[in-house]
Amino acid sequence: MTETGSGPRKLPARFYKDVACVEGDGAYAIELDGRTAKTRAGNRLAVHSRPFALAIAQEWEAQTQTIDMSSMAMTKFAMTIADLGARDAPAWREATLSFLKSDLVCYRAVEPASLAERQARIWDPLLDWADEMLGIRLNTGAGVLFIEQPAKSLDAAKCVIDAQSPARALGVKTAAEIAGSAIIAFALLKNAFPAADLFAASRVDEDFQAERWGLDREAAARAAQLKEDFNNAARFLSLV
Repeated sequence: MTETGSGPRKLPARFYKDVACVEGDGAYAIELDGRTAKTRAGNRLAVHSRPFALAIAQEWEAQTQTIDMSSMAMTKFAMTIADLGARDAPAWREATLSFLKSDLVCYRAVEPASLAERQARIWDPLLDWADEMLGIRLNTGAGVLFIEQPAKSLDAAKCVIDAQSPARALGVKTAAEIAGSAIIAFALLKNAFPAADLFAASRVDEDFQAERWGLDREAAARAAQLKEDFNNAARFLSLV
């Protein structure tokens, strides 16, 4: 629940009794009391994957007296695709590619040595996988100076993301934004490593510092939210 200057936002009341997933016209629509649910922009809430549609229907069914969209991640993904996918999919793809130019897994610590060793142990297998399976071979370096990446690798990455549907492009972009890494997002897309390991890979630096200095409540809450968001992106990609 978000808050404004006038106090907590009031959630809309649940206005329906029955939720159904109905197939028709090559898609699966979410119906509330026999009427097709609508997106924010007034489009039909319908998707092309039955497992995805069932996950959306479960979210609507799980609402009690009120409708809390913050608990309906799959529904929000579906609405974004329906309302913005046709227009914004190219921008989603470009956003993912932009992370390759400053990808988290390419920038290594100079010191302490224990952090540099941990980064290499966790991130090198991701880079090796991207090179072997996707043809994306990236350079790494120590410090914060910009690292130039091979044009051939950037072209290979573009081929990967351009081959994705708008829905999957959205999922990859979401994961890349959370992780700060297109390589981690591609690995999630291809189900190359467990989602939990990929999220942990995105948190190497933060977890190292937390082990040394502790984690305050605000940072812990932010880390928990990022983990939930990453897991939602992983689930979304597994359904579409």
